[in-house]
Amino acid sequence: MTDFTRVHQEFAKQGLMRLFNAQLVSVAPGEVVIECPFAEALTQHHGYFHAGVLTTLADNACGFAALTHLPSQQTVLSVEFKINFLRPANVPRLIAVGQVLKAGKTLTVCEGYVYAPERQTLLAKMTATMVGVALA
Repeated sequence: MTDFTRVHQEFAKQGLMRLFNAQLVSVAPGEVVIECPFAEALTQHHGYFHAGVLTTLADNACGFAALTHLPSQQTVLSVEFKINFLRPANVPRLIAVGQVLKAGKTLTVCEGYVYAPERQTLLAKMTATMVGVALA
């Protein structure tokens, strides 16, 4: 099984991504792109996408980007992350990009970016650390 097939299979298992109606747009070595359309159920009190939605999308994009570097007997979990919100997310959809900066034997450091459509406006930036763990 290729890393890309595995990423698609693992993404499809996530109930939260189905709830968000998020789609896996592309998978490449060390990079994953996820898209999420606007829905009122994903908003905060001003009608913008909730910060938790942006955080979840960036975390998933980083985690799946890290998964492309892990051996088949491991899966990935988030160890820590920091996110900066740069603008209100009052947009019709979100595009989250996760990129591996450094893949180590145990830890993988990633950056995540959440954009407005067409990647014209950066809404949030994440720095994340992922860990490879043995499959049960």
